[in-house]
Amino acid sequence: MSASRQPQNTRAAQDLLQEVQRRLPAGPRLVQEAFTSDHRRPVWVKVNDLQPDTFYLFDEITAHAFTDGVTELATAQPGGSLTVSYTFNGELRGALHRLQRLANRLDGIRVLAIEPPTEMSNLPPGVRFHRIAGSPLRRYRIALKEAAWPLMFICREAAGVRAGDNPRSLGFFTFDREAIMDFVGDIDQLLQGLGTELYAFRQLETLHRTTQQVTRQLESYSRRMDQLIRRAQRRPDLMTPARFQRVMQQAVAKMEELKDLPRRALLSIGRPRS
Repeated sequence: MSASRQPQNTRAAQDLLQEVQRRLPAGPRLVQEAFTSDHRRPVWVKVNDLQPDTFYLFDEITAHAFTDGVTELATAQPGGSLTVSYTFNGELRGALHRLQRLANRLDGIRVLAIEPPTEMSNLPPGVRFHRIAGSPLRRYRIALKEAAWPLMFICREAAGVRAGDNPRSLGFFTFDREAIMDFVGDIDQLLQGLGTELYAFRQLETLHRTTQQVTRQLESYSRRMDQLIRRAQRRPDLMTPARFQRVMQQAVAKMEELKDLPRRALLSIGRPRS
């Protein structure tokens, strides 16, 4: 990301989080970081402190608030196009008034929904409807603005949720142009009946998961090396220079191997050839 975009993205993140917070019930609202833990416990973050390009587990209320927040901020800069999904019955009908208001300030709106409005003529001019019932896109909640300063929120129902648990979705928000364009390309392909999944999401999820795994293991090795150094200082009779060097070389080799784990993980899920 270029340095010139970072301040703009920081302001955009603040605007988005304020918009999301405004749509949530009063009181503190926490979101769990995905794939991270502190002393084997989940890490929870206040909504106002969430960071772009970081995976979190969102409850249904917070996921809706992010979708609505991105949709509302889409008109902060006139022009550009919006893609928004409605994955529950009746959602699109309830959003028609908002879409009418947004359509007047955007170049186009692409609606992904599991059911059409009662009459297709109810759609405002400039709004294109795509039915996603039976599509891999059915699993995702998406709000995506393509413009000079793009933004996106996306989440997917998290795997492993037990019956009776509050449903949670795995996702993130971003202002990264290249990442957003990857998602736009994947969405276009799926709408044309090509492909079987949103590969951009899978790749970023894999990268984030393995990066967190590497971070935890590197921290563990760093602590072990610190302990080794202190032990060698306390008992030089037990930790000979030769043994110390051998153990340190093994640890460094392992750490270098871990650093390559994200790259190898991404190669293992390479995109299918078109």
